[in-house]
Amino acid sequence: MKNVILFLVLNVLSFSSVAKIVSDTNKIDPAGKKIGIWKEQIGQQEWYGSYENNLKTGLWVGYHANKVISNLDEYKNGKKNGYSVSIDKSGYIYQKDYYIDDMLNGLSISYSSGSILKSEIEYKMGKLNGLKRVYYTDGKKQEEGYYKDNLRNGVTKWYTTDGELSVEYPYVNGNIMGKMKTFYKNGNVNSEVNAANSQEEGEYREYFENGKLKINGKYVHGKKEGQWKEMDENGKVIKTENYKDGELKK
Repeated sequence: MKNVILFLVLNVLSFSSVAKIVSDTNKIDPAGKKIGIWKEQIGQQEWYGSYENNLKTGLWVGYHANKVISNLDEYKNGKKNGYSVSIDKSGYIYQKDYYIDDMLNGLSISYSSGSILKSEIEYKMGKLNGLKRVYYTDGKKQEEGYYKDNLRNGVTKWYTTDGELSVEYPYVNGNIMGKMKTFYKNGNVNSEVNAANSQEEGEYREYFENGKLKINGKYVHGKKEGQWKEMDENGKVIKTENYKDGELKK
């Protein structure tokens, strides 16, 4: 229902009609508090909405200088409570949010020029909690991951501009923990290595596009350690290097 109301406001509520409705504005009660419908100028935007006991309440509508609606915000007790919609000067929505007591709560959606989907982020009482998706300007997925209390948790994936999976990292409380992978366009693994506390730890393996092993070595606390080998596509070793604490031993 609220979505329907916002749609009607966007398509029916013109600047001129609001100006007529709120011709008697900006009242102060005997205690010096704002009451009733007010008109406010913030930068180049004009805002219309109601005050109750000096606190914003109900739907507030903002307008660009060209009289196109710029914002629709719902208030209760002086705080954003409900939907918040931002619109550009051409009339395209570029941000949709939901608030509880001035804190983002629920799905936050942003759009590029022309209302092309840009990102979808889930919030819970002001913190990132749940799925986050980011899109390229053509609408293809760029990044997908999960958060808990503003920290990455779970697998985050990044994609190429062509839509193929490129990188995959597992997170626990904001740290990379588990197997990090990169991929070729054909979907085969390019490289893989375990991580602990966001540092490479353990065996590193890199592959040719056909899946055959190309490079093999080991990391200790994020630094190359011991013998590293590079093979050709027939499995023949073509290079051997030795490392100590990340430094190549000659």
